[in-house]
Amino acid sequence: MMDREKLDELPEHPGVYLMKDGEASILYVGKANSLRKRVRSYFDRTHDSPRLRALVNRVQTIDTILVDSEKEALLLEQNLIKQHQPRYNVRLKDDKKYPFIKLTMGDLYPRIYATRNIESDGSVYFGPYTNVKAMRRVLKLIHQIFPIRTCTYRFPTKTPVKLCLDYQIGRCLGPCEDKVTKAEYDRMVERAILLLQGKNRSVVDDLRRAMREASDDHSFEVAAIYRDQIRSIERVMERQRITSQDIVDRDVFAIAGSGSDAVAVLMRVREGKMSGREVFPIDEGAETDIMDALLKKLYGSGMPVPKEVLCDRAVVDREGIVPWLTELRGSAVRVLVPERGEKRKLLALARANAEHQREALMIQKLARKDRSYHALRELQRALELPLLPRRIECFDISNLGDRDLVASSVCFLDGLPEKSRYRKYRIRTVDGVDDFASMHEVVLRRFRKLLREGDELPDLVVVDGGKGQLSAAVRALKEVNAVDMRVVSLAKKEEEIFRPGFRESLKLADGPGLTLLRRIRDEAHRFAIGYQRDRRARGTRASALDAIPGVGGERKAAILRHFGSVKRVKEASVEDLCAVPGVGPKLARTIRERLSEAVR
Repeated sequence: MMDREKLDELPEHPGVYLMKDGEASILYVGKANSLRKRVRSYFDRTHDSPRLRALVNRVQTIDTILVDSEKEALLLEQNLIKQHQPRYNVRLKDDKKYPFIKLTMGDLYPRIYATRNIESDGSVYFGPYTNVKAMRRVLKLIHQIFPIRTCTYRFPTKTPVKLCLDYQIGRCLGPCEDKVTKAEYDRMVERAILLLQGKNRSVVDDLRRAMREASDDHSFEVAAIYRDQIRSIERVMERQRITSQDIVDRDVFAIAGSGSDAVAVLMRVREGKMSGREVFPIDEGAETDIMDALLKKLYGSGMPVPKEVLCDRAVVDREGIVPWLTELRGSAVRVLVPERGEKRKLLALARANAEHQREALMIQKLARKDRSYHALRELQRALELPLLPRRIECFDISNLGDRDLVASSVCFLDGLPEKSRYRKYRIRTVDGVDDFASMHEVVLRRFRKLLREGDELPDLVVVDGGKGQLSAAVRALKEVNAVDMRVVSLAKKEEEIFRPGFRESLKLADGPGLTLLRRIRDEAHRFAIGYQRDRRARGTRASALDAIPGVGGERKAAILRHFGSVKRVKEASVEDLCAVPGVGPKLARTIRERLSEAVR
């Protein structure tokens, strides 16, 4: 618990506070006009939220960073949350996976593509898109309407670039061979931006003007291209639902549920029409002002800011968020909680969407658990386990000859991967290939750590292999006094299950239980193989010089610069090696001897 006397030492000044546990891990990041008042509010009363109570109980120290204004505090808070991803701040589930559409405005001839990384390179980003298929449909539509280049050349190029197939089929205007002027290309990119912003009517009006101008100049082929672009956009507009009689751009937010079941819905309205909907499953964290956290999270990620933001609940920090959004947009932004009229109807529609999405996600979760329950019950009966094996850990050994001996352990909870508990091991105590001794080592290391840290133990341990691997695992568990742990082995060839104390193997009929065991075993094998390949790849990048005493990084670089390759180093004489700065006769002879041994 936090020392209450230290709370009185906090300054009454705007700033950001970082709550930390006993190991100095950041639990929560927040901002305040008065750091002392805000932080003391956590400890001066009892909280209804279990997560907030848990946070308060874990806080041991609080660091503060003073700033000159609330706006600076808000920006710093967002940067720190992005950097540290604190456990008790609001998090969008899988938010790292949400893609954006990127227009490389820093290029002479911009290109457009999907990305998951936002960079400060002058590009324009649209998103995030929670539905990847929908994003790809948008990209496909943009490429169909506007022939923006897809190549990765940086113009102007040092060497000439020839026209590609995209130009021949009308999917590119050919800037590489100056088939289009810079002004014409830029105008096309501006139209694509307007379309991505949902301003379809503005794009159509602009294209109609361009079509008339082309027709007046008797450029009928160009006019026909504009006509086709107009028709494509109008087909999209016909499918869009009219939601507002005015043409104000607005984002509409609604949140349904709470805790780990909370779901936020964002509906984008552009030029009075629905232009998109995004669904964000969220973990609420310890915040009480969840709408504030959601707005800061999404708009802070680079999402375009509209003229109006409608919310289904109050924004607590209006004084900080509204000026921040205004600065991001470059013009005034209104944040409203409408209580009547057309905007209230929009909000009701967003809330209905949020409730529907929350129920759909809960049904999916229950369906997964229901399938897993049948599989776990089948395993419990077949293996005669006292408890339902909700948490299962599986171990696998992987080797490449007598080198790169590695192992893995994976964990499944309620039939689903619990990847935060995956572990990979480099075998330390075994010489040569000995799967039994290797299995003994990794099981021993895993359970020593679990017991030492008081971590939750699995209900069932599965080892990949036969009786030998099983015996090794049982021996390791006895050494750490985990004799009550239930453990089995699963052999690949006949899918036989071996159990301690049973001479005969057990063969399960094809069903959910055996399918789950196979899946867990295969996942452990995949994880071990992946680790082995990573190690092998790192090993192939290593040089034969690395194992020679007296040859460090700088000397190795100097030797390779001098000779050009390890092969030439092997062919060099002692006198040749001495010509390298920093290599004397003694080291030269050592290098020559070691490399000669390696050749033999």
